[in-house]
Amino acid sequence: MKPLADLAVYDDADFYDQEFTARTHDIPFFLDQALRAGGPVLEVACGTGRITLPIARAGVEVTGLDIMPSMLARARRRAQGEHLPVEWLEQDCRDIRSERRFALVFSAANAMQHLHDVDSVLAFLTSARNALRPGGTLILDVFNPAMAKLCRLPEAPYHHKSVTDQDGARLDVRATTGYDAAAQVLRFTLDYLRDGVCVRTKNVSMRCFFPEELLALCRLAGLDVVQRYGDYDRSPFTGTSPKQLLLCRPRTGA
Repeated sequence: MKPLADLAVYDDADFYDQEFTARTHDIPFFLDQALRAGGPVLEVACGTGRITLPIARAGVEVTGLDIMPSMLARARRRAQGEHLPVEWLEQDCRDIRSERRFALVFSAANAMQHLHDVDSVLAFLTSARNALRPGGTLILDVFNPAMAKLCRLPEAPYHHKSVTDQDGARLDVRATTGYDAAAQVLRFTLDYLRDGVCVRTKNVSMRCFFPEELLALCRLAGLDVVQRYGDYDRSPFTGTSPKQLLLCRPRTGA
């Protein structure tokens, strides 16, 4: 298996937490799934607890797993500040180790796309499947590759988003992308500009999963896809959907 890609972008957990504090549109979807499952719930690649903590606030038994100690330390401080009883596991998602079996396991916000090789993907899917209790559900969340975005030229940077720095200053994020078609990896260089001056740069690479390929990988890992959505509003999946949200269950006898 290849090493996990681009983990350095998660070293500064405080900046990460600030950068994504306004991202809330996906939380209701995962919170609703957690409430339906009733717990226990495992979030894989939980980061600083952006989704884990709302689930805990709703009274659902939840565990957060991440490979980055900096992210878990930030998540743990946030949970302790609210007296939320969350278990935190510092583990590689390709080797989930817990005596507990979960009613719901999920990986949100494209986290699975840091797995660039088939062996890593299958190791994660198998490990997540084995962490489920009978009748449990695994939710995968990746973007649906759009050819227009994959065809962007590296010499054509574009405005990606704006965020607020820890001191309250506005940062404009300029992105430059290049697609490696052989590896199915989309590589981003993100420059964070304050008043036009670059104050921070991140390099991120995301494995692209095409729809039929992702279904096939799930089947190889002994998972049946029982539902597929195209966005967090539970709209049906189509070729132009922005997201691929797959609800999977272990195949009987797998």
